[in-house]
Amino acid sequence: MNKLTIDTAEALALQLRSKLGLGTHEPINAKTLIRQLDYMLHYRPLSESLLGMSLKSPDSLYKFILINSNTTRGRQHFTIAHEIYHLEFEEDIYPHYNRTDREVNVSERNADMFACALLMPRQGIISKIPASELASKNISIETCLTLGQLYGVSHSTLVFRLKELKLITQENEQKLMQIKVKQEAYYRGFDLSLYNSGNNNVMISDYGLEARQLYNEEKISEGHYLELLRLIYDGKCEDNIRC
Repeated sequence: MNKLTIDTAEALALQLRSKLGLGTHEPINAKTLIRQLDYMLHYRPLSESLLGMSLKSPDSLYKFILINSNTTRGRQHFTIAHEIYHLEFEEDIYPHYNRTDREVNVSERNADMFACALLMPRQGIISKIPASELASKNISIETCLTLGQLYGVSHSTLVFRLKELKLITQENEQKLMQIKVKQEAYYRGFDLSLYNSGNNNVMISDYGLEARQLYNEEKISEGHYLELLRLIYDGKCEDNIRC
């Protein structure tokens, strides 16, 4: 597996955007994106270390994403984009578990880079930053919060993307990472829902029934089917499951 660069990740993200009729600048609504891709998505409370998981059938006709509704909405949005990379650009049909303590291998790094590029397109980000801030590479708190709200991502993810695109200095990065995000957003009248958990038990497509259909058609194994059901209905991973 080849490592993505910032440019190749951007190219893959633009490729998917083009496929779905999306422009190079506009923000993405995760739930709308899932419907366009014809995925099955379910939000459930999961264990603290599990951000989400994904699985596809051997013929790639059926694709599942499960998201931890205990995480913030900004984190959920990024996890969905991360899992889309695994489902769209990798051939592995085994369940992929996105954990906070996961090994940062090539696959995971690629998925993170793709998610950044998909949710926060380079030209879109640049077009929203005032010229004086671009020139000085000193992005204000107001601009940073505005970008995070616009693209539906967490503050830390947005700052990471600005650093990745070389749009901020190290000093500016440190300053932005030290702010109390919810407090600053509150003082400026921003919607705080981005920084809170939510979407508990929201389901796009009939996840459980689709999983049963896959099993009946022998497109997933009994073990994979039971893993899906356990995650859906228990909201956690059992000790004997590799998650």
